[in-house]
Amino acid sequence: MTRIHGDKKLSRRTNVEPKNNYRDYENDLRIDFQDTCGYCGKTINISKNAFEIDHFVPRSIDESRINDYNNLVYSCYQCNRKKHNKWPTHDANISHNEKEGFVDPILEEYDEHLERTVSGDIIGKTELGNYMVRAFAFDKRPMQEIWQLVKLSQERDRLLQTDSNNSESFKCWQEVALRIEELLKFMFDNKE
Repeated sequence: MTRIHGDKKLSRRTNVEPKNNYRDYENDLRIDFQDTCGYCGKTINISKNAFEIDHFVPRSIDESRINDYNNLVYSCYQCNRKKHNKWPTHDANISHNEKEGFVDPILEEYDEHLERTVSGDIIGKTELGNYMVRAFAFDKRPMQEIWQLVKLSQERDRLLQTDSNNSESFKCWQEVALRIEELLKFMFDNKE
């Protein structure tokens, strides 16, 4: 078992200059979230769709946080669509009631409720975690393939930094590249 984001530790910078439009924070969020969906751990380089900015506390619950950097989550298209306006507590100051709701993926608490299996599935560790699995449809989406792609992309990048004249390294790189291509087609076919 491992964290949803693997070795990546996501954070939000604290010294962001306030902006009048939340979309203007996209580059800052992309850096802070390390090109990774805060909710599922998918990286931008394996996504069929452009990443989006999720309002952790939905705009329908608290319009005053629309441009609040601390309320923004860098999110893949699928996770943003699945969460949308869901906010079971209906209270902008309470993100969950231990059974239903959400945890900001920047917080260490996120790891208390969700984890990733060795094969890549995302499972709940608590009742709240199980709620989030259902809300984001982690149990219905190709999370294993997403995790394989994340890991293979990291391996490909590592191989690119090795001696390119080494025939063994090149052969490994070719195998990894072929598997990535197969998985990307699978992801495209599954609208991920």
